[in-house]
Amino acid sequence: MKVSIIIICDQIRQEKLDRLLASLKTQLNPSVEVLLIHESNASQEIPTLAVPVRYITIPEKQGIPYNRNQGIANAQGDIVVFIDDDCWVSGNWLESLLHPLLEDKEILAVTSGTKIPPSNFLGDCISALGFPGGGSLGFEKVWKVSGEGFTNHLAVGNCALRREVFDKIGVFDEEMKFGAEDAEFSVRLEKAGIPIRYVPEAYAFHEARTTWKSFVQWQLRRGKANYYFKKKVGKVGGFVKLRMWSAKNVMKHNLFKVQLPVIVFIMISSFVLQQWGYWKEKKVNK
Repeated sequence: MKVSIIIICDQIRQEKLDRLLASLKTQLNPSVEVLLIHESNASQEIPTLAVPVRYITIPEKQGIPYNRNQGIANAQGDIVVFIDDDCWVSGNWLESLLHPLLEDKEILAVTSGTKIPPSNFLGDCISALGFPGGGSLGFEKVWKVSGEGFTNHLAVGNCALRREVFDKIGVFDEEMKFGAEDAEFSVRLEKAGIPIRYVPEAYAFHEARTTWKSFVQWQLRRGKANYYFKKKVGKVGGFVKLRMWSAKNVMKHNLFKVQLPVIVFIMISSFVLQQWGYWKEKKVNK
């Protein structure tokens, strides 16, 4: 069975890409291809990499869902794997991620979370909120996982899907250009009755966001993404309850830590900034 690993790059960041590919190198075999989907930029040279990679050049600034869809369109695999270019993985990552799909033909979608190594004080406090992919809080405390090991959220920065999933429910919604394409895709998976198997052993590592500027930009972008998400799915009461549940988990997990006041401030700031981003995007679309 052929597997396609899709790496999305809006710009080629050599150091980060080298780190990811170095962590993948021992896990590759002739049945696994690696696709690097990167936006065209005349000022950037395509680097020489140690791992064989198929480069797919696409137009600039079309949005991450478009980039992902170009990866799907060009992938030759029966199974499509997504990993973000700013991640890196452990030595058994691919085997762990693919195991449920290879063992059970009824399993169509698999996901895992991220682990964020310690950084600076601010970065550690931001990671404590549980994003991306669970952050330092853990996937299971941000999204619910059943006793049988299934979840209703596909963390698209670390997941594997049988190609037939796209035949059943379509590809990523390209209107979700600011993000949350994974949440919208997860809603369609659930409506189609396709469960998502959660594999904790297949976690990826992700860098922390370590500056206030990057945090603010991220939250404003998430707010804009929330506008399109609500536009697509309609009622979002269940998602609001989920975020309240995860916020309680953040508080419990950090209750006796000296960082708690800063974490609470960042959590409140996240809510305010996302609301600001949401209303700004709503105003633009009136």
